[in-house]
Amino acid sequence: MTLFEDKKILSASVVSFLLFLLFIKLFQLQVYERQKYREFSDKNRIRRVRIIPSRGNIYDRNGKLIVKNQPAYSVYAVPFECRNDSVINLLSVILADSGAVIRKKLAAAVNPFTPVKLWNDIQYQAMIRIEENKLNLPGIFFKIEPKRTYLDNLWSAHLLGYLAEVTKKELETLPQADITPGDIIGKKGIEKAFDDKLRGLAGYNFIEVNALGREVADKDFAGERDPAPGHDLYLTIDLDMQKLAEDLLSNRQGGVIFIDTRNGEVLVLCSKPDYDPALLAGNIPYNTWQNLLNDPAKPLFDRMIQGEFPPGSTFKLVMLAAALQENKITENTMYSCPGYFHFGSATFNCWNHAGHGTNNLTDAIKMSCNVYLYNVSLGVDVNTWARFACEFGFGRVTGIDLPGEKAGNVPDSTYLNNTYQKTGWTRGMLLNLGIGQGDLLTTPLQMAQFAMILANSGMWYTPHLVKRFVDTQNRDIPGDSVKVYQTGSISAHTYAIIRNGMRLVVNGDRGTGRASRLPDIEVAGKTGTAQNPHGEDHAWFIGFAPFERPEVAFCVFIENGGGGGAQAAPIAHDLLQMYFNKSRSRAASDSIVYYTH
Repeated sequence: MTLFEDKKILSASVVSFLLFLLFIKLFQLQVYERQKYREFSDKNRIRRVRIIPSRGNIYDRNGKLIVKNQPAYSVYAVPFECRNDSVINLLSVILADSGAVIRKKLAAAVNPFTPVKLWNDIQYQAMIRIEENKLNLPGIFFKIEPKRTYLDNLWSAHLLGYLAEVTKKELETLPQADITPGDIIGKKGIEKAFDDKLRGLAGYNFIEVNALGREVADKDFAGERDPAPGHDLYLTIDLDMQKLAEDLLSNRQGGVIFIDTRNGEVLVLCSKPDYDPALLAGNIPYNTWQNLLNDPAKPLFDRMIQGEFPPGSTFKLVMLAAALQENKITENTMYSCPGYFHFGSATFNCWNHAGHGTNNLTDAIKMSCNVYLYNVSLGVDVNTWARFACEFGFGRVTGIDLPGEKAGNVPDSTYLNNTYQKTGWTRGMLLNLGIGQGDLLTTPLQMAQFAMILANSGMWYTPHLVKRFVDTQNRDIPGDSVKVYQTGSISAHTYAIIRNGMRLVVNGDRGTGRASRLPDIEVAGKTGTAQNPHGEDHAWFIGFAPFERPEVAFCVFIENGGGGGAQAAPIAHDLLQMYFNKSRSRAASDSIVYYTH
């Protein structure tokens, strides 16, 4: 065989081998990995569009609309289709956003074919400019998404909460698998607590696009689904009473809570100051957010469930219940009040420096006598007092269906030893705790629950705001069952004595809560004026009505408001008057008999 023939055979062998490798590669690409590259191809030409569902509306207990939706336009981009600098530069001019911010959002995409939200709730003029420049903005498109709108004359921002775009941290911690970057979720209040039910379930559609990213046709693929709207929510709130509470508390710091004693439904939950929730609907301007954060009045702070304050004289009822139950006193135990009380070298004053004279227990409640409580407090040790306070629900959250509730603080000997060391406190500290001062801290919600417990002589329900959910077929969605509790070691006799004292606070001569008195309904209450080292005293008023068959319990709290009887009790009066007027109207309408001919 010649050298030429050898080279010819070698060349043919090499070519054959290369052709064999090419065949293997083609087989791998077209047969073995066909599905993989088919998916890549589809991602280039098929765009999966996520359809945001309509968020559920929010109503009051009587079906009056509080929060609804209106359409808003959001701008999305497919990163793979708008990588050109000219696209980003033009978009930054239209959206008044920096190119660096837009690039950062595009870079954060899960993959280059997944649409990324660039801006939500854009202005109409910006939308028009994007449409005018559509040929120069490949991969840019709009979605219509719901935006919250609120009643013009109702804020209730702490109750309702607000919506905002989900953060990266929230995406890592939220259990819902249907949330993706760019989604709007509840951030506070009811919107956050029931976001999963209000938000609904996103739908999906598939659109064929050309090489420039422009839509060509609507395609049918497996995985398509229509969006499922969120459930409508009916709150336990009475809208008329909520509006009145907001009006009564305008220009004040504090709040009001009314609870139905028969089931734990919250009729009023108002915390002031707050803010217009419409400010946080859609895009939140940086200056707006910073102004809310830095406002010294703290409008973002929910005083009703997060504020921890000394409860003042309202808490005297806990000490008296403990002393009665432990047989340290009876309702006929008498103490004299000259206006002050000596304990060792210290002098503790009564709020009435002229003194209250000699009183029994119910008179002491009626006139809120400090000296009577100082005498009683010496007979009850701190751990016994703390045990009864905890039995009334203090020192732990109530379990209301809102996020962020605080537990307050009930100091016992362990707490005092850790805080002041064993030699740093004496039994004299209990004199302050007995009148609701010192290291004792409660939330206004806990005080409203305490009023419910007293109204029901030891029984109470978890305070809650959800009455029911309703789906798109107008079917009620069962909610969580409401828990019922009962104090275990406090007798009916003790409750009867305490409740009678509360009745005299409003209806007796020299009662400190007379400003809440109604002409035809017997109201029971307890005022409180809590010393505040940072400013004016806090004003409290808790109670329930009617006395014999309670329907509502309440707490009115005015931060730095002064006297509870002068400042808080009149607010309770106006709200109680509205409640019973509405009750009478309902009763009258229910009793009407209609005749047909």
